Amino acid sequence: MGVAVALRLLYITAPLLDAHRWRQVDTASIARTFYEERFNPFKPEVNWGGAHGAVESEFPLLPALAALLYTVFGPDEVWGRLVVVVFSLGSVWLTYVLGRQLLDHAGGLAAATLVAVSPAAVFYGRAFMPDSLMVCFSLAALVGFVQHARTGAPLPLIAGSCALGLTVLVKLPGILVLAPVAAALWHVRGWQAVRDWRLWLAVAVPVAVATAWYWHAYQIYLDTGLTFGVIGTTKTYPAFVATSQWTTAFSKWSSVELLTSTPLYDLMLSRLYFLHLTPPGFALALVGLLLWRAQAWRTVVDSWLAAMVAFILVAGAGHMGHDYYQLPLVPIFALYFAAAARPLFDADWIAATVGPGLAPRVGVALVVWAVAAMSFWYSGVIARHFRPAAQDVRILKAGEAIQRGLGEPGLIVVVDDYGVNSPMLLYFAHAKGWSFDADTVTAPVVRTLEAQGARYFASTRWSQLRRKQPDLVAYLQTRHAPVLVDAPADTVLFDLRLPR
Repeated sequence: MGVAVALRLLYITAPLLDAHRWRQVDTASIARTFYEERFNPFKPEVNWGGAHGAVESEFPLLPALAALLYTVFGPDEVWGRLVVVVFSLGSVWLTYVLGRQLLDHAGGLAAATLVAVSPAAVFYGRAFMPDSLMVCFSLAALVGFVQHARTGAPLPLIAGSCALGLTVLVKLPGILVLAPVAAALWHVRGWQAVRDWRLWLAVAVPVAVATAWYWHAYQIYLDTGLTFGVIGTTKTYPAFVATSQWTTAFSKWSSVELLTSTPLYDLMLSRLYFLHLTPPGFALALVGLLLWRAQAWRTVVDSWLAAMVAFILVAGAGHMGHDYYQLPLVPIFALYFAAAARPLFDADWIAATVGPGLAPRVGVALVVWAVAAMSFWYSGVIARHFRPAAQDVRILKAGEAIQRGLGEPGLIVVVDDYGVNSPMLLYFAHAKGWSFDADTVTAPVVRTLEAQGARYFASTRWSQLRRKQPDLVAYLQTRHAPVLVDAPADTVLFDLRLPR
């Protein structure tokens, strides 16, 4: 746990400019709205949907918790990161508990160790995103149902049921934990589990609550046309915002071509090898996958893995674009890893094989942690995900310059480096409005948004706009352009209500 804490505090105060910054900033913008405007978790708002851009999304538990901390300590993204750290550390502990339930104490220690040092679990264990919350609640749900299956005690069943509801609420793929839950109940109780009304209630109530939330979220989408892609299509706007022909819509689903070619499978294996498990973790997880035969509880882990494989095959495009979709694979493969590596965490095995006394145990521990440290370092996660030397400070500086250049508050139409529905420039300019790319923004679009309250136009892609949208550029050049101080090249700001 000490190592897990230390790793998850790496670059904890860094701005939201590391990997998957778009998703992190989206989450942070919802938290900011909760804090600055109105705290209403049942109507999350993004900054790229106008003045009050309610959006179809998962239940915004993380933004809500961050906003509550903002009210106590002041608005700072580090509080959102720290909330995620707490849940990520909970995943480490719960992996130990689950490993102890399915294997033994040494197996729990081995599994928890891999989750503690997994480069993916570390990075996403301090990223302002809800995925680590989903993994933590998934593990809590499974631990609760397994404990109930073993003992029949009601409290673990209640806790597991509550955790099941939370995991589906914070991320819809959390529903996949039902596969190992069902396997655990079947393993212990067989057909009796099917006839137990308490189990049906423990599953039906959280699923019903989650279903009600996503129905509500879909109604928001029908009203506003804004979505994180839970059901709707991302990177688009509804016709009442702009009538452009969208070419940037992102689909997460697999196609026959994708499933019958190698890139998907090559990428998943590469990520497992370097990012999620590290080479030693990957190798020992494969050994455990092949050799873990004597333990009947293995079917629980197998069921969870099968559900995740099905998820990857169904949403292959989403998995290729987002490596955090595979985060639940870390505790799954950690349990296979534990089946092979557990002797290294077993004092009796070390005493019998290496030697008695404290020194052999300390020696084995030092070797384990040395391998773990080298594996984490050589995974490349620092350079590729944390990016301390390659953060996109340009968008931060542009946003700050635009914020300084604004006169009266007002909605902004932006074209930044990230395109349609981007929260980036708006967030760092501390503003709300609409976000486009150079292909979809036009003079008619801007005039339509002026009628809906747009006061300013800003862009970090002025040269590209001059090539692709000459009519829009000609119109903007008739408007007043406030002077931007210390703005990166190609950054402009126009006041749409003031003539030049």
